[in-house]
Amino acid sequence: MATNTTAEAFSVNNVTNFLGKTVIIVRTKLIPPLIEVIIVFVIVYLFLRLVKSILSRLQRREILPSVLSERIYKLIALITYVTTAIIIVYMFTSAPAVIYTLVALLIVVFLSNWNIIADISAYYVMLISKQSFRGASLIELPRLGIKGKIIETSPLYTRIRTLSGKIVFIPNHIMVSEPVTQLTSIQSVVTLEVEVNKPEIERGSPIEYIEKAIRTILAESRLATRPQDVVITVLSASSDRIKLEVRIPTMGAEPRPATVNAIIDNLYRGLAELSPAIRFKPVI
Repeated sequence: MATNTTAEAFSVNNVTNFLGKTVIIVRTKLIPPLIEVIIVFVIVYLFLRLVKSILSRLQRREILPSVLSERIYKLIALITYVTTAIIIVYMFTSAPAVIYTLVALLIVVFLSNWNIIADISAYYVMLISKQSFRGASLIELPRLGIKGKIIETSPLYTRIRTLSGKIVFIPNHIMVSEPVTQLTSIQSVVTLEVEVNKPEIERGSPIEYIEKAIRTILAESRLATRPQDVVITVLSASSDRIKLEVRIPTMGAEPRPATVNAIIDNLYRGLAELSPAIRFKPVI
């Protein structure tokens, strides 16, 4: 009976000692770092709230555009989170080598993606720069031989629709380093495939007759910027039908659907006696 009582007392003492040591460990080893982590997160939260408040105030005063304000906040938040992660790792380890290794890895990652960093940096320069880099701007990059309209600017590249209708992607660091000319007006080309009956004329060439008729129609409709610059190419000619490609210069970085429809409608009416078949040829 005494032996059982002693064993039970020993077991209770073991549990008590274990719980006591656990409480001491939690109190001395876990709670202080946990409190420090919570304090760090609170500081980060308050800092980002302050940054957001300042940027919002600058945006309301029209000092910063909304897009730039949002991008600056995201960049500051990213830097803050990375710094916070390094601080927390340092708090839970006493080996500086771990921190040095982490920082070295980050540097290697940044250097291996230098072009990406350059593009992102150039993106922010473009946001606060002159109007040339804004969406829907008509620009020319003389050294690259590119002329067209900016349709999108992302953190890595700028999309431009050229006069031929093609989409080109220009890295942002090239956009910043290259000379850029902003255009007030620009021309695009409407390409049509026109097939008509061979005209019955007593004198002259049927093809020249059709070309003259097309130029006259376009000049009278005033839909071409310069009727004399209209380019007409013969695609095929048979005994009864003639197929032509007509390239018509119009205003704008890209032809508007209303302009294309108006040109086609005028050609249909002007060439009605030749039973025209007209097809718009989009640039691929």
